[in-house]
Formats: sequence, C-alpha cells, structure tokens
Amino acid sequence: MLQKDNKTEYLIFTDLDGTLLDHKTYDFSEAKEMLDFIDKQKIPLIIVTSKTKDEVIELQKKLNISMPFIIENGAGIFIPKDNTFELIALGKTYETTITTFKKYSKNFPLKGFHQMSDAEVSLHTELPIEKAKQARKRTFSEPFILEDESKLEALKKIAIEDGFDVVKGGRFYHLITFGQDKAKAVKYMKSYYENLYNKSFNAIALGDGENDITMLESVDTPILIKKHDGTFINCAIKNLIKSDYIGPKGWNESLKRILNAY
Repeated sequence: MLQKDNKTEYLIFTDLDGTLLDHKTYDFSEAKEMLDFIDKQKIPLIIVTSKTKDEVIELQKKLNISMPFIIENGAGIFIPKDNTFELIALGKTYETTITTFKKYSKNFPLKGFHQMSDAEVSLHTELPIEKAKQARKRTFSEPFILEDESKLEALKKIAIEDGFDVVKGGRFYHLITFGQDKAKAVKYMKSYYENLYNKSFNAIALGDGENDITMLESVDTPILIKKHDGTFINCAIKNLIKSDYIGPKGWNESLKRILNAY
C-alpha cells in the first residue's frame, strides 16, 4: 500500500526541444527561476526526450542535476548507479533498427542520421558539430527526413508490420520500436519512484510535440507548451493545461502556476 502524505509529492517529466529548451537556440535560461525552485524543493526532474544518452548527460551537467532520464522517445531509461548508469531497455537495438531502415530506404525517400555526416546533422539541427556528433550516436532509434510526406501512412503501415513505428518529433520523424513510447517509460519511472519511497507521487509532464501526447495522457498533470510558432498541436486531453508562452518561458510560468511557487 502506498502512503499518502498531506504534502503533495511531485515528479516532473519534461521534453526538451521546444519545451525546456528554446526551439532555435537550445537555451534554457528563461526556465531558470523554476529550475532553481525545483532543485531547492528536491523535486525529481526527469528528462524525456528523443535525444541520445550523451546529449542528455551533457545537458544534465549544465542543469546541475543527476537524475534518471529517458532517451530516444522512450526506448531506454538510464538510472544513475555508483558513477555509472543502469540501463532499462524498452526498444530494439540500433543495429536492428538500421537494418530495417535500410530496407525501407529502397522504396521510400528517406534520409537517416546514419546516412548524414556530422556537418549535415549540424545544418538540419543548427547544433554545433560536436553536439551533432553526439546526436548521431544512437542506442535504439533513428531520426530521419521523409522527403515526400504523402508517403508517411504507407511507411507507418509497413513499419508496424515489422514491429516498428514512425513518430514525428520537433524536427524529424523517428523510426522506433512498436509499442515503445514516452508514456510507457514515464509510467515505469513513476512506479519506480513510488516503490522506492513507498509513497504516491503526482506526475507532471510538459511537452510541445506530437510525440509527447501519450506522455501527457499518462500523467496526473499534463502541460502542453505553446510551439515556437505560437500555435499548439492538436491535443484533446482531459485536464490539459496550456502554457501562455512558448518554450522555456512557457515551461517556467506553467510550473510556477502548478507548484504555487510565488
């Protein structure tokens, strides 16, 4: 049985690009007020992203946090353990993904990260070369460009038959393992924390993209962040909270409102 305290205990799950990080600059300075508050209150801040392990480790150093994190759209969970990480794998290996991707490339106009140079990824993402190199170091899934989006449904249908799926992120499509998504990994981590501390947590999630919808559906407090163009994705979730601002500024004001950090 979980203990219910009078004080609400929170877990915060956050997407990165376009949410905690500015879509264009990848800066998080407009979220610093609430990042400091969360740190002071010792609220676990769990990154849930399409980014890679190396990218998240570097970002966590900048954020000055050491928490479990979820990579590549829920394909893997890394939990800090004695100066290293325990990996919970929820997706197929990168080798398996690339073998399947190459098969699709024969019939669909695709270009994946493994086919691009560091410079090409840097051009598409506006990341410096070193960070583009980190983005190409995959463990499970493959980001790609689909040159003819009218082919998306046909590609998705074939992928599902092969045990894969295609999801849309902020900049790229991603070939992922079927059934793998951010929500599954978030539910795993909520259960992990509740079992570890023998208490219930109110799970908050923040995201701005289509690949965040299942994550938002799976938590107690879903927060949809306004996209960089000032619009919201089409998302009909009960009790959905929408930010007033885009990116990290929206992230900051939404959490300030929810956590009563005034």
